[in-house]
Amino acid sequence: MYGWRARLGLGIPANNTVIEPEFARMAPEGVAAFGAKIRSHGLSAEGIERMVKNSHRAVEELAAGAMNAMAYACLATSLIKGPGWTADFEAHVEDTTGCPATTAATATVAALQSLGASRVALATPYPDSVNDLLPPLFNAADIEIVALESVAVKDSLEVCRLEPSVVYGLAKQADNDRAAAICILATDIRSIEVLDTLEQDLGKPVISTNQALLWRCLKSCDVGDPVAGFGSLLATGEN
Repeated sequence: MYGWRARLGLGIPANNTVIEPEFARMAPEGVAAFGAKIRSHGLSAEGIERMVKNSHRAVEELAAGAMNAMAYACLATSLIKGPGWTADFEAHVEDTTGCPATTAATATVAALQSLGASRVALATPYPDSVNDLLPPLFNAADIEIVALESVAVKDSLEVCRLEPSVVYGLAKQADNDRAAAICILATDIRSIEVLDTLEQDLGKPVISTNQALLWRCLKSCDVGDPVAGFGSLLATGEN
């Protein structure tokens, strides 16, 4: 059986073609991720609202596979809907499925907190309208944003097509002396293959949303294997 140690259920925006391959590469032996696609409608408030309504079907489909943990894999939803929605969604999934639930936003912040990073530089693919919503998420966790660099991709399909070299350059550009860590945001931005290199070159932890989401899921399933090659967050094995 695939996922004999842990089965991770991911609710994924339909345009996202990155998170499933990245989870497959990072997951320890005996851990498998299974995705249910959620029809997406862009990053407008209306589009996000329509996607949220479609997410309930994804949760039901994943629950049929007896998942050990579930995750909502769209950080922008939490930014646009706010922290109240995020907490309510996680509670609803846990109540209806009986397994722990998290979101991309919750996992990203929790990963930074676990590293003791109170000042962070952000690298994002988001337009300004979404970037402007980031401070409340991090401020609520007492994390200060000291720099932000964005490629401001207008077409969401283009995010998945960004080469790792571009993401490397974006993260390096975001770095400054005040940042205790770098955070690469979004679940549809390919980044895991540059995390180790960035940490070596910058001398500080580098978090990606997908890396943090896997870390959070493994933690909830009590899987503490060190995972090498994808940044210090997973390499420590202290889940």
